[in-house]
Amino acid sequence: MKRNLIVLGLLGLVVAGAAIQARAETADALRDAATVALQKLDLSVAKESAQINKEARATRELGIQLNAVAEQSALLNDRLKNQKSDLEQKIEAIDEQVQKLKEQADKLAQIQEKMTELLPAFMAAMGSDEGNEASQLILAAISQDQARAAKLLDAIKRRSADDVSSLLRRDTKGVRVQVGEMPEGEGATVSFRVGNLVHCLSTDKRCRGASSSLGKTPSRDAPDLDLLLKQVHSMATAAKREAATCNKGVEELLAKATAAQGGPPTTNADRAADLQRLMARLVTLQSTSGQLSRNIAAAMDRVIRRT
Repeated sequence: MKRNLIVLGLLGLVVAGAAIQARAETADALRDAATVALQKLDLSVAKESAQINKEARATRELGIQLNAVAEQSALLNDRLKNQKSDLEQKIEAIDEQVQKLKEQADKLAQIQEKMTELLPAFMAAMGSDEGNEASQLILAAISQDQARAAKLLDAIKRRSADDVSSLLRRDTKGVRVQVGEMPEGEGATVSFRVGNLVHCLSTDKRCRGASSSLGKTPSRDAPDLDLLLKQVHSMATAAKREAATCNKGVEELLAKATAAQGGPPTTNADRAADLQRLMARLVTLQSTSGQLSRNIAAAMDRVIRRT
């Protein structure tokens, strides 16, 4: 009887030892998965940063060009101011050109309004786009810390989303980590989201057939900075184009006024007042273009420094 108890005790120790060994191997597999995930993320961040940097530099150049167009607008506005009396006397002859210029000013004003709304949203997205940096810290902590990997493994097997989230964000203060699926299996698998990045770690290759996977989806917490940058670039292009077209309209207005036949003054009070309002609006548009160009340059400088 005593001998049987000893044998059973030894068997228990063997089984317990095997369980501990299996648990350690599983934790190592989780660390390996985190290491692979970190490598994937680093490559993705490097590629994305290079693309964003390129886009930011191109957008900054657009801002410089928009500023040059605004400076040209200022010169043209001075010419309009100096020829105001002549323009008023030839108002009948240039009325059609005035109306065209008013329509062009409307187009430019609409684009400037959209750009004025977009730039603050872009700057806010820069501040909240924490997915890359936070994810790198999280994955590095798991891959380098055996104890944390073991605790994470235990939390996953217990299917405790709160404990998993707490372990993942331990070194990232203020970062929101959303834990997703934790399917049951022989090993351990968990998906979680940081900003707009979606990660999956698995000890038995259940992340699309691999030990890890990386995805990117829109997030209210972290807007897609790359998408917003493309929108800023597109709006800057449109602003430059419409501002240049507006300048061309002013030049054509001045040319028509110069070419108009002389004769008795034909000043029309209402149309003269309309011309005065148009001239004031052109000055405002020029000032707004100059400010937007400075804001674009400042925003792109921040992006370039960050990347």
